[in-house]
Amino acid sequence: MCGIAGIVEQKPGAAPARDVLERMASLLQHRGPDDQGIAVRGEAGLAHRRLSIIDLSGGHQPMEGAGGALTIVFNGEIYNFREVRSALESKGAAFATRSDTEVLLQAYAAWGERCVERLNGMFAFAIWDAPRRRLFAARDRLGKKPFYYALTADRFVFASELKAVLAAPGVPREVDPEAVDEFLSSYYVGGARTILRNVAKLPPAHWLTLEGGRLAVQRYWRPTFRADDPPRRDEEYQEEVESRFRDSVRRRLISDVPLGAFLSGGVDSSAVVAMMAAEGGPRVKTFTIGFEEAGYSEIEDARVVARHLGTDHNEHLVKPEATAILPNLVWHFDEPFGDSSMVPTWYVCQMARRDVTVALSGDGGDELFAGYARYQRALADRRWSCIPGPIRRRVLAPVVDALPMDAPARNRLYAVAHHSALTPGYGLGLYPYIKSWLYAPGMRERQGNGNGNGDGVSTAELERVDLVSRLQWIDTMSYLPDDILTKVDRASMAHALEVRAPLLDYTLVEFMATVPARLKLQGGVSKVLFKRLLAKHLPASVFTKRKQGFAVPKGTWFRNELRGTARERLLDPRTLARGYFRPEAVREILTQHEEGKRDYSDWIWCLLVLEEWHRLFLDPDTRRV
Repeated sequence: MCGIAGIVEQKPGAAPARDVLERMASLLQHRGPDDQGIAVRGEAGLAHRRLSIIDLSGGHQPMEGAGGALTIVFNGEIYNFREVRSALESKGAAFATRSDTEVLLQAYAAWGERCVERLNGMFAFAIWDAPRRRLFAARDRLGKKPFYYALTADRFVFASELKAVLAAPGVPREVDPEAVDEFLSSYYVGGARTILRNVAKLPPAHWLTLEGGRLAVQRYWRPTFRADDPPRRDEEYQEEVESRFRDSVRRRLISDVPLGAFLSGGVDSSAVVAMMAAEGGPRVKTFTIGFEEAGYSEIEDARVVARHLGTDHNEHLVKPEATAILPNLVWHFDEPFGDSSMVPTWYVCQMARRDVTVALSGDGGDELFAGYARYQRALADRRWSCIPGPIRRRVLAPVVDALPMDAPARNRLYAVAHHSALTPGYGLGLYPYIKSWLYAPGMRERQGNGNGNGDGVSTAELERVDLVSRLQWIDTMSYLPDDILTKVDRASMAHALEVRAPLLDYTLVEFMATVPARLKLQGGVSKVLFKRLLAKHLPASVFTKRKQGFAVPKGTWFRNELRGTARERLLDPRTLARGYFRPEAVREILTQHEEGKRDYSDWIWCLLVLEEWHRLFLDPDTRRV
C-alpha cells in the first residue's frame, strides 16, 4: 500500500517544482511511512510514499522502465503478478526485482492500456510515457484504491487523496452544492464527483489518459448480471463458489510482512478467517471491536468464532469519548463522509496495526450474496408495483408528504410512494422531504434531483434483470466503492495498514452475477448459497445470529455524553453562517433527539462531519492544507 501524487505541467517548457511534489508526498506519509521518492521527467513530476509489503528491499518508486522511457507510481497490490510476470517472461521480458510494481510497468510496455484487463488486484497507478508525452492512469475494477485529480489551465494534478491535490498551486476550493446534497442523501459523495467543483475522482474500473492537453476517461470493466444458460445444479454453483473463494483467500495471503484478519462474528468476516485457518501455517491473528451499550457489541459472537477456529484473538472496547477523533477522521477521509461506522473501523485498524501490516476483511459479502436487509424490504415493497408509478406519485405521495415529520412510518411510505429502490444506498441518508425542511432558503434551488443510479445506466437496462440482482448491481457500482471501500481505505491507510478483501476478487464477483437470485435470498433468508458452503467450517450460531452491521450507539451518545458537544458545534454562529441549514430546524433536531422524541443521530452526525470538514479544508484560519 502506498500514496501516489503527481503533476503534469500544461505550459510549454514548464517543469513541476520538486518542493511542491515533496509537500504533496508529505501529506500522504501515513499511507507509506517506509520510503519516499520524487522524480521529475520533463513536464511531468511523480511522487510516492511506500508501505513495504512485497520485495521489501526492492520496489522503490517512482520506478523506471523501458530504458527510462516509462516512469510509474503505483498504490496497491497485484495478486496475480506472478502469472502476469510469467506471461511477460515468455515474451522475452527480464526483471530486476521481485515486485509487482515492475510487473505492472512491463505489462504496460507490452500491452498498453489493455494491461489493466489482465490484472487481478486493488490498484491506482499512473505511468508517464516520456516519448509520447502522455500520462496513463487506472483504477481497479471495484474501486478499492482512490485516485483524485484536477485539470486547470496550467497543470494536471493527481493524488491518492484530495488533501495532496489541494497542496498543488492553482487548484480552486469551491464547494459543489450538489455534492453537499448528495452527501446528505447517501452519506457520501460518489462516482466521479467530489465535494469540490474543480476536483474529480477517477471512477472504479476506468482508465485515464492525458496527452496534448486532452483528457480522456474510459471504462474497461463492469459486472454483468445474467442467468447461466443452461443453469447448473445447486451443488455445482456451491462447489464453484467455494473453489473461487479459497483461491481468492490464498492469493491474498502472499506477504513479506505480518498478516491477520478482522473478525466481527458475522458470516463474511468469519468465512474469511475460516478459509485462512484452513490454509494452515501460524495461528491467524484476529481483531474485534465492541461497545459497552447492549445490542451494539459483537465481541461475544467473535469470541465464539475465534475459539472454534483457534485464532490468536484481540479485542478493543469503543467508548463515547471516541468521537474526540472526529477531526482526525474527517482529515483522513478528505470529503464529508456520514457513515458513522468509520469510528469502529478506525479503531480496529489502529489495533490491528500494532501486530500486523496486512489484514483481511469480509467486505463485499453483502453485495455479493444479497445480505442487506433493504433487499428484503424492497422485495416486500414490490407489491406496490401493481399501482402505476404516476398514481403512486400523484396520489400516495401527497398523503405521505402531509404526515408529521416524526411519523414512524413516513420514511418507509415515502420510499413506496416515490419508488426509490433503484437509487444507490436504498434506505440510507436523508429523504428529500427531510432535506427540504432542513435546508435554508435558496439551498434547494442550487441542487439537482439527486436521483442518479451512480453509473449513468437507464432504468430500462436495470429492469432486464430480477429485483435482487438489480439492487446488487447498483450497490456494487455505487455504495460499495463510495461508502464501504472508501471507509476501509481511509481508516486503514491512516494507520499504514493494508486491508485485503477476498470476497471482492473480481473473478468471484463475475461468477456470483450468474448465480440465480434464489440462491442468494430465499424466503427471508439471505446469503443462502454462501451459508450452505460454510456450514462445515463455522459454528451454527454464526448463521442464526441477528444481522448487526458495524453500528455505533451514537443515539445514546448524543442524548448523554456528547449532548453538549453537538449543540455547541452545530449552533455555533460560524456553523449557521454557512447558509446550508435553517437554524430553527437544527435546534429542533437537537431538542427532539435529546428529549427522546425521535432518533436524529444520523442527521446530527452528518451535520457535525460537514462542519468539521469546512474547518479543516476550507476556513483560512483553521485549514490544514
